[in-house]
Amino acid sequence: MMKFKWVVFFLCFTLQVNLVKAQVVLRGPYLQMVTPHSIIIRWQTDVECSSRVNYDINLNTLHSVLDTTLTTEHQVYLSGLDASTKYYYTIGSTDSVLHGDAQNYFVTSALTGSTSAVRVWVTGDFGNGSVEQVAVRDAYAQFAHNEDTHLWLWLGDNAYYTGTESEYQGNVFDKYPDQLKSIPLYPAIGNHDYGNAGYQTSSTLGLNFPYFSIFNVPSHGEAGGLASGTPKYYSFNYANIHFIALDSYGSYNDTGSVMYRWLEQDLNANEQRWTIAYFHHPPYTKGSHNSDTETELVNMRQNIVPLLEKFDVDLVLSGHSHSNERTPLIRGHYGLSQTFNPSMQIENAGDTLFKSSPFRGTVYAVCGTAGQNPGATQPGFPMACMQFNNISDNCSLVLDVEGDVLSCKYLSSSGNVVDRIVLKKSGFRQSGPLTQGGEKNFTVSYVNDQWELSYYLEKTTRVKIDLLNGLGQNIFSFPQIPEKQTRGFYRFNLLVKENNLRGGIYYIRMLADDEGYMQKVMLNGVR
Repeated sequence: MMKFKWVVFFLCFTLQVNLVKAQVVLRGPYLQMVTPHSIIIRWQTDVECSSRVNYDINLNTLHSVLDTTLTTEHQVYLSGLDASTKYYYTIGSTDSVLHGDAQNYFVTSALTGSTSAVRVWVTGDFGNGSVEQVAVRDAYAQFAHNEDTHLWLWLGDNAYYTGTESEYQGNVFDKYPDQLKSIPLYPAIGNHDYGNAGYQTSSTLGLNFPYFSIFNVPSHGEAGGLASGTPKYYSFNYANIHFIALDSYGSYNDTGSVMYRWLEQDLNANEQRWTIAYFHHPPYTKGSHNSDTETELVNMRQNIVPLLEKFDVDLVLSGHSHSNERTPLIRGHYGLSQTFNPSMQIENAGDTLFKSSPFRGTVYAVCGTAGQNPGATQPGFPMACMQFNNISDNCSLVLDVEGDVLSCKYLSSSGNVVDRIVLKKSGFRQSGPLTQGGEKNFTVSYVNDQWELSYYLEKTTRVKIDLLNGLGQNIFSFPQIPEKQTRGFYRFNLLVKENNLRGGIYYIRMLADDEGYMQKVMLNGVR
C-alpha cells in the first residue's frame, strides 16, 4: 500500500511537469548547509518563476514550502526537520513540479555529539570533464551502493580551468546529477575557482567569483561552528565531528590575520570528539606541486599547521597536487622536507593508529586526483614524512566515522581501496591547550592503590582537581592540591583506599583557570 501511494505521489507530479513546458531546470537540485533540523535546496531554471519544495517523510504526509519571488536562482530553506531522518522531495513552482523521483532525497544531520555512523565522500581537483572524473564518480557510486552518504567534501579546484559559470555547469553539475540531489555538499575553494587570479591579490581577496554565488556555506555559524562572517572559510558540526574548511589562496593566513584569529577561536570553542580540517593547498607534497618551494603551501605549513596541531586536529585533507600522499600521525614538522625526523612521528603502527588523551598527532592526506591525472613528481618524492604514496591511480577519499573510530580510504577509479588508515581514540578529549606552548601534559596513572597525576603549567594558574563517578557526578575535590600554582611541573599522589570507593570507572577532572581537562580511570588499574 505504501509503494502504491508513493507511485501515485510521483505520477501526479510527473503529470504537472508535462503540463508546464516553459520552465526547465538547468542546474540541480543540489543540497546545501544540512543541519539536524534544516537544509537548503537550490536549483536553477531557464525562466523566472516561483520556488516550491514538496517534501515527505513517510509517503503519507506532504509538506510544502513556497517562495513566490520570481527568480531563476532558487533557494528554499526547510526547517523544523527531524535529525538523522530521510526526506524525499520535489522541486518546482506554484503550479508545477519540475523535478522529483525516488532518488530525490536528503538525510538530515545527526545530533551534535552523536556517535552514530557517518559516511563522507571527498573529492579534490575533479571538475575537468575527463573520463577519469566520471570513472572516479562511478567507482564511488558502486562502492557506496545502497548506503547513504551523509556529506560530500570538495577540496578545491572544483571547476577547471578558471571556475566560470559554464565550467561549473558542464564539468560539475552536469557530471554529478544523482550525487548532487541526494548528498549535502560543503566545498572548499581552490586557485582555479579563483580564476588563477594570483595568490592573495586584490582580486582574490574579494568575492567577485562564481563560486561565491553558487554555494551556501554556514559563514554565520548556522551549522554549529563559530561564525566566520565570510564564505571563504567556515566550520560546522556533524554528529561527533567538527569540520573546518579554510581558504588557502584568497585569504591572509599569517598569525595576525582575520582567518587565523577566527580559526584559533573556533578550535578553542570546539568540543567535538573528532576534528577534520580541509583546504586546497597541502602543507606536505612532492607530487605535481612542491611544498618546499611554493609560497601558498609553505605558508599553510608554517602558519596554519602549528595552530591545527596545538588543538590536536585529527585529520587534514588537501588537493592541488595531482597525487595521492598520506602521512602517519605526525607533529611538529614545520620546516623543509629534509628536516623531518623520527621524533616527529607519533606512532610507528601500520594501518591502525591509536590516539589516547592527550591526542597528539595529525594525519595529512593529499588527494588531488578525482579528475586530474597523477604522474608528475617533484625532486625529493616520496617525502620522508609520507607513509603512503601513489601516482598511478585516480582516487577519491571515503571517510567513515563511528564513535571512537575513524577510517580513511583511498578509493581508485577501478574500485580498489589502494590505501586505508584507521584511527582509534581512547580517553576524554581535552577542551583546549594546557600550556601556551601547545603541549598538553596532564596524565594519570594508577599505582599501588593511588592515582598519580602529573602536569605542567606555563604560567600562574588557579587549579582545582575533582573526582567524578561514571555518570560525571562530582564526588569530591582533592584537598591536597594547592589552589594557586606557579609555572612548573607538578606531580601529586591521590589516595584511593581511604575514601571508601568501590571498583569501577571514574573520571579525574582538572580545572586550570577556565579550562577543563579529563582523564578516565578505573580503580582496578585498567585505564
